[in-house]
Amino acid sequence: MLTMQTKTSKNLVPMESYSQQRMKQFFSPRHIAVIGASAKNLWFMNLLENARCAGFNGAIYPVNPNAAEVWGVRTCRTIEDLPENTVDLAVIILKSTLVLNTVRSLAAKGIRNIVLISSGFAETGEEGARMQFLLRQYCRDHDILLMGPNCLGFMNPAAGVNVFTGGAVEGDLVSGTIGVVAQSGATSEMMVTKLLKESLGISLFVTTGNEAILSLEDYLEHLVSDGTTRIITCFVEGFRNIPGLKRVAIKAARQKIPIILIKVGRSALAVKAASSHTGALAGNDGVMDGFFSQYGIIRVDSIEELVETACIFSRLRMPGGSGLGICTLSGGLCGLYADLCARCGISLPPLGERTIHRLEEILPGFARPDNPLDVTGSGFQGGMEAITEILLDDEHIDILAPLCLSPKNEEDVFIHALNDSFMSRYHSSSKPLVPITFKEMNDYARGYFREKGIYFIEQPHLGFRALSHFMRYAEFSRSFGQQHR
Repeated sequence: MLTMQTKTSKNLVPMESYSQQRMKQFFSPRHIAVIGASAKNLWFMNLLENARCAGFNGAIYPVNPNAAEVWGVRTCRTIEDLPENTVDLAVIILKSTLVLNTVRSLAAKGIRNIVLISSGFAETGEEGARMQFLLRQYCRDHDILLMGPNCLGFMNPAAGVNVFTGGAVEGDLVSGTIGVVAQSGATSEMMVTKLLKESLGISLFVTTGNEAILSLEDYLEHLVSDGTTRIITCFVEGFRNIPGLKRVAIKAARQKIPIILIKVGRSALAVKAASSHTGALAGNDGVMDGFFSQYGIIRVDSIEELVETACIFSRLRMPGGSGLGICTLSGGLCGLYADLCARCGISLPPLGERTIHRLEEILPGFARPDNPLDVTGSGFQGGMEAITEILLDDEHIDILAPLCLSPKNEEDVFIHALNDSFMSRYHSSSKPLVPITFKEMNDYARGYFREKGIYFIEQPHLGFRALSHFMRYAEFSRSFGQQHR
């Protein structure tokens, strides 16, 4: 069940509960009314284009008293003119002063699922906060689910529904297992674009806005319970329901669904920006870090780090321990990688005696078996497959980062053969493999590995940070599982 919360002048008050089925219906409309659809702004045009790209096969009813059609779609003059018992979601794009009466008219028509795009509410000051309070009270009293205000809507690729009014998401929107929830519309477009660029599919993408009714915590609880989402990513300016967040985090930990988030507010300026944007409570940053650590929530510092971390979770199985083995062909890189791992808190355990003896048998006499392992410029030519097997057999190594070279094209036979030394074990090994690229990756190489579902580290400073999040979460998950048997 989802506990609705609202902010009074002093505290947060529990509100009604909504079932998972109600939330599912909200995100799966078949007939959508758009109140305030107009050719004077691009919101409705974006919505139409996004719906078309998603393959939406329901009906869209623009409501505009002053135009017979908008962007080629025939309009209804008023809400009362909408077909009876048909519309299951309304999108409002009107001045804030007109919104409350519009919601009343929608309720009278039996429409109780609303996406409110309009801004001009709590984010603008005292009068906007007053209007938002009245709107919240009316929605509570009349069983209305409302997303926003001041949001861009949502995308539900699996259902073929795209009720999104932004125009900056790039790439083919494909259904998948990564949920995206963001309190910033424009920032979320960057997140989704980068996830799609990595060939990662989206289960649900939600922009929360001011959260007058549905809160970030409600969306998280829905994603944890939807049966599809396996990874949750968030952009957060502030939380409104810490008890709800704790409940969701525990439920996610039980199901091994990582929550990866950017939480702004490390600086005074960030706190001020968050408050003026959504009216959210940014909270004490040090306390939030402790909370995240206790409940297994992964905090990252950039969109790039968030996407990289989501990639590694989506493409690797959890390790059974926390020891990383690294194999490359440069002593300098061994030192560089060792420093990066130390900075990220990643353990590089020494190799076992049996592993050392086996490596000495196949490496050149001047090579020194160690972790990180430098196979040297000549050592990699004769037996990378055997080296990979030996390292995977080491009892101290739980994840292996083998050498990887970037193929230029399909005819790059030598490099393909070398990469096959780890690729043949990538999906069958009980221990995760995380290849580190030695040469610059071109578009062909990136596409080649992504199509095969292989996670690779292209930028070590970013990849090792993501790997550290992955390994810490695996450790948290093991500990959590022992405590909650």
